Amino acid sequence: MSFLKDVFQTADEIKQSQEKFKSAVEASFHQLDVLVRPYLGEAQNETLSEILEGLVASVAEHSFQIGYSSAMQTFAEAAAALEARSHAQQ
Repeated sequence: MSFLKDVFQTADEIKQSQEKFKSAVEASFHQLDVLVRPYLGEAQNETLSEILEGLVASVAEHSFQIGYSSAMQTFAEAAAALEARSHAQQ
């Protein structure tokens, strides 16, 4: 049961991290819209949007990889502990 608890806890932690990242990105975009975009021309706004989309995609992918790696490590450790307990009981 500990293995499943670890799996769900890790999944919850990844989801919470994603939500925090999403909130931070939304807040940054709101600040950008209010403070910067009004002073840029249409072409500059389009260029800025392209840059930000690429940046957000890159950071999101990197964050996912970190979360995925952490989850896989947690799952592997839990599986190893289960296997060790199984051998000890035999």
